[in-house]
Amino acid sequence: MTAHHREYGQRFAQAVADLIHDGHFLTVIHGQSRSAQHFTTAPTTKVCNCNQHSAGSDSTATLERENRALVALLVEAHVTGIGLHATDAGLVQLRRQYFGNNPAEFRVEAARLHSRWLEIICSNKGVPVLSNLSFWLGGENYLIDPDHMAAVCAADWNADALIYLTEESGVPSEDGGILRWLDLGSNDSLKAAVLSNEMRGCLDACAMALKRGIRRVRILPLCNVDCLSSFYFSSTCYGTEVISAAP
Repeated sequence: MTAHHREYGQRFAQAVADLIHDGHFLTVIHGQSRSAQHFTTAPTTKVCNCNQHSAGSDSTATLERENRALVALLVEAHVTGIGLHATDAGLVQLRRQYFGNNPAEFRVEAARLHSRWLEIICSNKGVPVLSNLSFWLGGENYLIDPDHMAAVCAADWNADALIYLTEESGVPSEDGGILRWLDLGSNDSLKAAVLSNEMRGCLDACAMALKRGIRRVRILPLCNVDCLSSFYFSSTCYGTEVISAAP
């Protein structure tokens, strides 16, 4: 971990510690296949805070190191972090998503979350740290889409909020600025915007989360991670709040 990323990691860990102190339930979701990291808030509050490919030994080792690093940063902030893979203890159930009519073309993705263990960990003031490494039938490892995984986990955990931390500043507007609010029910504000593949994937996941009842969804720049702990009572000064006003 570089000093640059460690600084952001320490600031993130402190923000998590502040949320835990305030009584929030929080799950951290991270993945190697995108530059973003993801966070799932529970009724007390829960924050939730690639095309599919098999995970090779290098990918697996990198994710393991990242998971341990996040847990270590939380421990430094006096938070009990517990590192897990997506499918550990049956947390995330997987499914095949087929492309067209060819049964040989599919990706493995998160289908649903069994939240029992998240509730147990969070009820004891712990923070689950889930990587997107999953184990498919037959012992094959997959890196599932972490954006989609975060949205599924937030919805099935009945989260109050889903927050994506990203290295981008937010959703770009037509004039080159950053949209503070984006209504997914209207495409007008995105007609002239140039979105990265990562941002498009993130917005797809945001749309799914809102459709499944998540009350607040935000894309927050990593450089403004300190704002995470004041998410519920501060205005949207950084990043983009994603809404869907259409019925």
